[in-house]
Amino acid sequence: MKKRRIFISFDHDDYFQVAGFLGLRNIIESFDFYNHKLDRRIESKDEEYVGRVIREEYIRPASVTVVLIGDNTANSKWVSWEIQESNRQGKGILGIHLKDSTGAIPSGIPSGHVGSWQPEKFADWIEWAYQQSENK
Repeated sequence: MKKRRIFISFDHDDYFQVAGFLGLRNIIESFDFYNHKLDRRIESKDEEYVGRVIREEYIRPASVTVVLIGDNTANSKWVSWEIQESNRQGKGILGIHLKDSTGAIPSGIPSGHVGSWQPEKFADWIEWAYQQSENK
């Protein structure tokens, strides 16, 4: 299986659970995480600039956008924008409910593209989401 580059979209309230998800990169070698919110913060309050950096430096080179769904993710302006931009660029999109989350699925995630917290399945799901984007 080819290594896929992953952009992770999430609500900042879920930072610690998301950090746990990132810990999986030491176990699952078939994907590479690439995320501005954890690896390198964008130090600007200019929303247009931030959006441009996310679009060009993080979403564009990604194969798949993984939306980690917490209790308030569906209400996040930035998550909604990142999903919309990922769809616009034709990226694979996968939603994964964080452990114990009962949050709503954000709009823009395709029907059937959401899974529960099952780390042993993440690599297969990411590859599936990528293949779905290639078959559009």
